[in-house]
Amino acid sequence: MKNRAPAFFHGLLILLIPVFGAGEANADQPDHERIHESYVLTPGASVEVSGIAGPVQIETGRGDTADVTVTRSAPTHAELQCGRVTIEQTPRGLRIRSETLCPVDHADQHVVLALPRWADLSLEFIAGDVRIGPTAGMVRLNSIAGHVALAELREARLISLARGIELTVAGVGRRGIHVISVTGAIDLGVRDGVDAEVLLRSVNGHVHSTSSGIRIARSKNGSDYRVMVGRGGDLISIDSVMGQVEVHRAD
Repeated sequence: MKNRAPAFFHGLLILLIPVFGAGEANADQPDHERIHESYVLTPGASVEVSGIAGPVQIETGRGDTADVTVTRSAPTHAELQCGRVTIEQTPRGLRIRSETLCPVDHADQHVVLALPRWADLSLEFIAGDVRIGPTAGMVRLNSIAGHVALAELREARLISLARGIELTVAGVGRRGIHVISVTGAIDLGVRDGVDAEVLLRSVNGHVHSTSSGIRIARSKNGSDYRVMVGRGGDLISIDSVMGQVEVHRAD
């Protein structure tokens, strides 16, 4: 079931200024569009977001409702019409994706989601920052151009992050936590009471910790590390990093 409530705010100038040449003035003015929709998700649902030309923010909480807010803006009304963001409810959950309708699309996009904490998440080809609240489901990221901040995740596969990542681990689920190809710093916080082993391979940067109870061992090749958090245990793997890595206890 879904409740659609789109709102389009364009073409106002021609209504407010009915003078000669108003049509040309309207075509040259910045324009924007805002869409807000709500959906009910079933247990085990996945939310997929792809091709967004801007930041994506995901807040999480209880319940089974997904609230989706998409804002698009462009230098002119004509350029705003060169793209769109579609929202589709599927048997598996939600699919949100950007579509380009012209050879060049100059519109900026901003997606804000409020989702059940248990939902699985999949984001790819995002040209902005990504922020995700505490999650109990699987988080998949691929090709993120902005900075990534993840709060209290348990299962993840994170690939090709161009501006570093800040993540907090509240435990390691059966699907594990895997990070592959990061340019920029990694800030890895592990909650108190959680024991883990962090295996880092091909790190071009410094690996360090300021927390007690965390031990770092460097391999002979100089680019691989093994970090024991507490007594060690569940594995967190991180491969191919261009930047420094800090592992610490999270508050």
